[in-house]
Amino acid sequence: MKRRWVRWGVPLAVVLVAVAVAVPLTVRSSPGPPDGQAWIATLATIRRLRDLDAGVVAQFFDRPTSFALGGYGDAVNGASWASEAQFEADLAAGAIPPDTRAVMYDPERWADTPEAEQRDPVAAIQAFATAARAAGYDVIVTPHPNLVGVPGAVCGPRPSESLEDAFLRCGITAAAARVADVVEVQAQYLEADPVRYADVVGRATEQARDANPSTLVISGLSTRFAPTARTLVDAWTAVRDMVDGHYMAVPEGIRPEVATDFLQQIGASGT
Repeated sequence: MKRRWVRWGVPLAVVLVAVAVAVPLTVRSSPGPPDGQAWIATLATIRRLRDLDAGVVAQFFDRPTSFALGGYGDAVNGASWASEAQFEADLAAGAIPPDTRAVMYDPERWADTPEAEQRDPVAAIQAFATAARAAGYDVIVTPHPNLVGVPGAVCGPRPSESLEDAFLRCGITAAAARVADVVEVQAQYLEADPVRYADVVGRATEQARDANPSTLVISGLSTRFAPTARTLVDAWTAVRDMVDGHYMAVPEGIRPEVATDFLQQIGASGT
């Protein structure tokens, strides 16, 4: 697949807004992420990493080409919802912080996403993006493959079909890419198997770019599924030529030292 990296001048609204509105362009002493990749993390994850290595946070997340859900330094200030209905309610109530530049919709098969949105994620994604655009936000969408396993799903797996294959056949990534600035491939639960991880990420990325070549495509990485930094390094290496960046998760404070070690290793490589 063609390599596409985020650099100054890339015609993506989310980057231009961050540079032109939120942050003045400055020269930093610390190098950027390898190949200029974009990174997304929650403020909680960023703080956990900063407690272990502030330099890693400066290198990967305190930058106008990265996104911090909850805000941090020079990163694009973002906020996240697992419920499209709740997003619209917060929007109507004026409850979204005024410095928010990007909004993220994270539908999954879990209690945080309403059942109706789980069953028909494409409709929910489109509604979220429409409302977000009308309010002037850039849009990030991170649909999880487990959505197709929801009972009563509009599009679900066929007999003997894996959730990943069904998710891709159902075109949920393509639907997200058509309306979003950034789309995440949530394959982090496969990261311990780099071959399978790369297969799912690669096919989803191709689908997203066929639907909308201007959409930034990132893949998920998580310490929940990575006992060592080597697991993350191998997964990152397997897809780095495919995607434009990554979502780095340290959920519930699980093994932040693994994420820190991983970022130190790839940051030192400079490639």
